[in-house]
Amino acid sequence: MKKGWKYRVTCGLLAMMMAGVEPTMAYAEQDNGTEAGESSPQEDNMNGNPEVAAEGENPPEENPSENAADSAEGEGALTMDEQIDAYFDGAVFVGDSVMVGYSNYAMRRGGPCLGKMKFLAAVSFSAFNALRPITAKSTHPLYQGQKRYIWDSLAMMQAKRVFLCFGLNDIDMGPLEKTGERYAQVIENIKAACPDVEIHIISMTYMRSARAKGRLNNPSIMQFNEMMRQMALNNGWGYVDIANPLADGSGQLASQYCSDNYVHQTNAAYDVWTQVLREYAWSQIQGTSAYPVGGQKAPEDENAAAETPEDENAETSESAELAETAEPSETTESSETAGSRVIKLKEERDQGGPGMVRESEESAEAAGVE
Repeated sequence: MKKGWKYRVTCGLLAMMMAGVEPTMAYAEQDNGTEAGESSPQEDNMNGNPEVAAEGENPPEENPSENAADSAEGEGALTMDEQIDAYFDGAVFVGDSVMVGYSNYAMRRGGPCLGKMKFLAAVSFSAFNALRPITAKSTHPLYQGQKRYIWDSLAMMQAKRVFLCFGLNDIDMGPLEKTGERYAQVIENIKAACPDVEIHIISMTYMRSARAKGRLNNPSIMQFNEMMRQMALNNGWGYVDIANPLADGSGQLASQYCSDNYVHQTNAAYDVWTQVLREYAWSQIQGTSAYPVGGQKAPEDENAAAETPEDENAETSESAELAETAEPSETTESSETAGSRVIKLKEERDQGGPGMVRESEESAEAAGVE
């Protein structure tokens, strides 16, 4: 019996050695389980030792809580495209018939970027018309089914960023500087109603040279855009150049981007708009834009220094004349528009397409009135 026991032990040891398991390790685990558990928790798990498995610490790379945190952080990070899409959430685009075209384009295309954009646009709208009283014939864009001053609509929309594109209906009304003043007044009204809103200027786009008329021509558009670019730099506004990406080698609106051989644009043009706007948005997000948005207006004394006594007298005279000639419907504010800051301009103009010369303007110019 004793001999048989030794024989079986010897056979067992030989079998273990042939299987690659050293007998000394087997006995060590029995004699010093704590050391074995600390040195190789994975082996204890495999051998079915629940106590050692519970006491053993997982390596850092296998910590479930840390892995979950890392995973959540990775999932929460936005891609570049997602950041750009989010940039246009709360953005409102204001403009004329060219902007109406972009509004229609955005509505048809939709998507995570275009679908976030909002619009306040109307045919024949302009910086000049934005400052006119609201009447049945005025071109103020509708919001919630009603005409309103754009700054009132923007406040109701809780706009974060405003992209303004005026000029085609302003440029033939007088000197470019006067249009710039009206543009600045519109922005001042917007900032008064929405103090935290960002202001971004979109350049006026070029036209087909053959349709130039009066001051509405490509050299004037180029001068106007340069003036607005400088105003943006001086006032902390953003500036988006759409004109040049749509131009051909001769400096006019490229034929493939023009829908009517005049100023209005094709879907291919609005594809370019979208690409340019997305690149612009990324430069603002990254802080690399040449036109960082500061939201601060230039010091008033700089503008005041440019004014002469003759200019002040001319404005006083015009204000007095407005008071004498304004109709009651233009001077009385409704409860809807009470408190809105509006410049009351003298001329009563009909509404029309970009650059239409109106009889009242021709007579005003003949009399030397801007």
